[in-house]
Amino acid sequence: MGKQLLSDVLSVIKPNLRELGEETRFAAELVDRISKNAPPDTNVVLTGSIAKKTFLRHHRDIDVFILFSRSVPKEKLGPAVREVMVSAFPKTGYQLSYAEHPYIRFHYKGRKVDLVPAYRISKAEERMSAVDRSVLHTRYVKKHLSAEQRDDVLLLKQFLRANEIYGAEIKIKGFSGYLCELLIIKYGSFPRLVKAAAKWKPPVFIDLEKYHSKKNIPHAIGRFGDFVVIDPTDSERNVAAAVSTDNFRKFISLCRSFIKKPSKRLFFRKPLSFEQRLSRARGNHKLVVSMPRPDVVDDVLWGQLHRLIRMLSNHLSEFKPKKIIADDSRHLVRLGIVLEKGKLSPRMLVPGPPLEMKENVKRFKSRHRGAKFIKKKNRLYAERKRPAREAETAMKMFFRKFSESDSHLAYPEEMVVIRVQ
Repeated sequence: MGKQLLSDVLSVIKPNLRELGEETRFAAELVDRISKNAPPDTNVVLTGSIAKKTFLRHHRDIDVFILFSRSVPKEKLGPAVREVMVSAFPKTGYQLSYAEHPYIRFHYKGRKVDLVPAYRISKAEERMSAVDRSVLHTRYVKKHLSAEQRDDVLLLKQFLRANEIYGAEIKIKGFSGYLCELLIIKYGSFPRLVKAAAKWKPPVFIDLEKYHSKKNIPHAIGRFGDFVVIDPTDSERNVAAAVSTDNFRKFISLCRSFIKKPSKRLFFRKPLSFEQRLSRARGNHKLVVSMPRPDVVDDVLWGQLHRLIRMLSNHLSEFKPKKIIADDSRHLVRLGIVLEKGKLSPRMLVPGPPLEMKENVKRFKSRHRGAKFIKKKNRLYAERKRPAREAETAMKMFFRKFSESDSHLAYPEEMVVIRVQ
């Protein structure tokens, strides 16, 4: 399957020996510096792609974990890791963030570093937070992934990244680095994975350690979904849980495309801008809404954005939304709403109860005083003036109401209407 093509791709994405040595030395110095400033009875360990040597060239994010005894209360982890940061890097700015757990993010010598407090465990059953498993993940991958297979992981990561489905964060809902590593361990190489995935039909169930018996697999699929990769360090966790249905299907489609016509383009596509995605979306009416980007971590922001998009889609259902595109670049949150209709009829029919439900009919008429009532197929309807006939008006009504919720997203400061004939 295009050995020369894959070799050419690797020559671009794989760190050379000098770069690998630089990152290894830098990470070791970082761990040593943090260790000297860490509290007693803690361990400082390197995790993630740097530790496993599965990092792409120019993507040198570093994860350092400070492992605490399980006797330390959770509420003390944030202050403790802040003290380490201030002591070890007194002149370096940082951000203490909270997702499910506290962690510190800072930039040092051109690298983004996450300093994460976790609990020291030897098996998943002992975990007290989701991040506690990370050390077990690193240990498992280093034990089961060969040096040659690390190249296959790089190919898979680049393949996914170029097609915007790499990353388990809420914004992307794609494949995590750990999931990539497990898939290569399962199938042995990138070409074999692509051949297998091109034939996938949901549900797909992968259990490297065979925790689940054949009889239990249907139950596990019912519990976890159509794409299941059991965590080899935790039989109760699906590593593929973050992958959305759309991105799962997109991966299968990409694999089929690559088999049909292997191409470097599938590894080096330039992501489309917000404007390009909006212009390519099919619809008769397009609205763009922008608002200031709140100062919260990505997972919090995108969790709220996905909720907003679901609510907005329901609110605009009569305008037949085709697609809602979200973007958080340029210090703004922007939504591109693509609709089949931009304007509705002046009046609307509100469905009421069946005519034989006399008491319900009375209450319905009382609620809609002044309306014209119509009987249709043994049901009562109230004909009323629409509260919002145009999509722009409906949008403004929605956002006024939404801005009163507990979301960090504010009322849009500008609303641009793009009409497509």
